[in-house]
Amino acid sequence: MLNHLILNRLTLSLLFTVSFSVALIGCQSTPIKSPQQTDTVDNTTVNTIHPTDKSVISESQVMQWVAHYDWQLAQVIHQNGNIADIENFAPITLAIEPSSISLHQGCEHYRMDFHALSAPPYPYYSHLAKVPTTCHDDNNTDTAIKEDNSIQSLFVRYAPVRLNFELLPTSHLTSQSAPVAIQAAPKRLALNIENGNRLIFIGSPKALATPAGLPITNELLEQYHWTLVSAVSNTYDAKGELTRKPLGNFYHPDHPISASFESWPNNQYASFSSGCNGSRAPYFLLNDNTFKVGTIISTVMGCGETGNRIESALFDLMRDSSSQLTLSLQPSQPTADNQTDMPRYNLLQTMATGETLVWQNEVKKTL
Repeated sequence: MLNHLILNRLTLSLLFTVSFSVALIGCQSTPIKSPQQTDTVDNTTVNTIHPTDKSVISESQVMQWVAHYDWQLAQVIHQNGNIADIENFAPITLAIEPSSISLHQGCEHYRMDFHALSAPPYPYYSHLAKVPTTCHDDNNTDTAIKEDNSIQSLFVRYAPVRLNFELLPTSHLTSQSAPVAIQAAPKRLALNIENGNRLIFIGSPKALATPAGLPITNELLEQYHWTLVSAVSNTYDAKGELTRKPLGNFYHPDHPISASFESWPNNQYASFSSGCNGSRAPYFLLNDNTFKVGTIISTVMGCGETGNRIESALFDLMRDSSSQLTLSLQPSQPTADNQTDMPRYNLLQTMATGETLVWQNEVKKTL
């Protein structure tokens, strides 16, 4: 059994390595510090509810931290060090997802998917792609965005780029006892493009609701192995009555569904399994317990007709998903020596697409 587990782990590691080298879509990588970058800010490691109370964040949580802010372009620096004139640009905003970024300017929306892990110091490989929009302002000649003042003008056209993200120091980085006014200083983020522009963004905290249930942290998720015990779809009929139906693919006794979480030096990853292939996807846990999953990569073993169907349903549900987590404590069970065992949790996951899943924690086994 041990040899089998070791073999599976080696197989999974090998596939991930090969996947990176051939630019398999969806991998995340380490946000690289530039030589001039100081320690970054706002540690979410201890308490994801108040990320701005801490002075340093771990490298693996940089992208999650960045996702807590709304970013607006403030400055563009050319490769030769000259500052670009963007005074006549309509405001450009940046949104961060686990496997992509989006840039918005009026009705224009561009997206950059992280296609692969490449070598530092520019680990993200992508290209700028325009996203269709239903907005109609660009048909108005008074508000139309001129090509020279557009998002596209900041990037090399029709060419892939390598890039990284860099947290720039703010005035409160040097002291946790700085005055409140200084601690509230705007956050700054640089998007550095290899052989291209350096885009400087100013961030303001997102207005996130106070979450329900017990506090959830990355560390709590990583501490346990999670088993799916319930999965239902929720739909409303024409009369507004709720209909709940079990997701049949997730109740097969030979294919139990499970999830686990881990921090790597470069990022945080969630893994989902139905007992066959291993998988991995970058994830964010936001302060309001919003749980975002990026693109999933996995090993490619055949799982049989039933196994393939269940695994496909699981990956399709979780891939590039957003959901809400709620944690509740369940009665503990006495152990053989009459001692209380570990805390027993129910983790309710409410998908943006309407499904609800309940996960229960188990001891995470290590080899």
